Amino acid sequence: MSILEVSGLKKSFGSTMVLCDISFDLDEGETLSVIGSSGSGKTTMLRCLNFLEFADGGRILLRGQPFYDSDDPLDRTPGVISRKITHIGLVFQSFNLFPQYTALENVCLAPRINRAKETGYDEGKIISEGKALLEQMGLEDRMNHYPHQLSGGQKQRVAIARAMAMHPDILCFDEPTSALDPELTGEVLKVIRSLASRKTTMIIVTHEMAFARDVSDKVIFMDGGRIVEQGRPEDVIENPKNERTIQFLANYSNG
Repeated sequence: MSILEVSGLKKSFGSTMVLCDISFDLDEGETLSVIGSSGSGKTTMLRCLNFLEFADGGRILLRGQPFYDSDDPLDRTPGVISRKITHIGLVFQSFNLFPQYTALENVCLAPRINRAKETGYDEGKIISEGKALLEQMGLEDRMNHYPHQLSGGQKQRVAIARAMAMHPDILCFDEPTSALDPELTGEVLKVIRSLASRKTTMIIVTHEMAFARDVSDKVIFMDGGRIVEQGRPEDVIENPKNERTIQFLANYSNG
């Protein structure tokens, strides 16, 4: 069953078309990897899904219900966005942790703000959930450390726990290993593999081709703001049909 349906997504910055007719669907429990050269529109697509940018055209359905319609001005209002933004979590490539808060405080901050207005607000539950997420990330001994006391891989795992704390329907990653050295890359990819094995619904923008091939149910190759090819990883990565995909993968392996 499709959890996410994206149709005809378009986005321009001035006269530059960044996304052109992006359409795809994602089933619950699937992992979708998005590959392509820098500037192909991958990050912009994620930002549109998370309301960090507003698509100029197209529609998004979440669990079969309207999530964003470019023709509906209400979908750009703060009140509507605040109700929808928690459904799709985003892990940034540069961590974006708050330096004045510990790892645990970073993880608990958004749930604390989001649930403060709810009846039966339970601070203890928020803290216990935050601790459990950090333990899941292998950071039980780093909960009270500040970001400057953590390695890059540890910061990224805190960022993953923070995104998961809001219980999103879909977890998105924007090149989660691009700011890490090879040794730290492995520990973050291990966490994402673990999430995939538990059927966490994910969209991963990545330059790690072997990882995308092994962890994904579907792969999208983007070029020039368009989806050039999409399908199973064994088809798109191992046996691409489009000439542009073939060229990209050949250049990548040779690089």
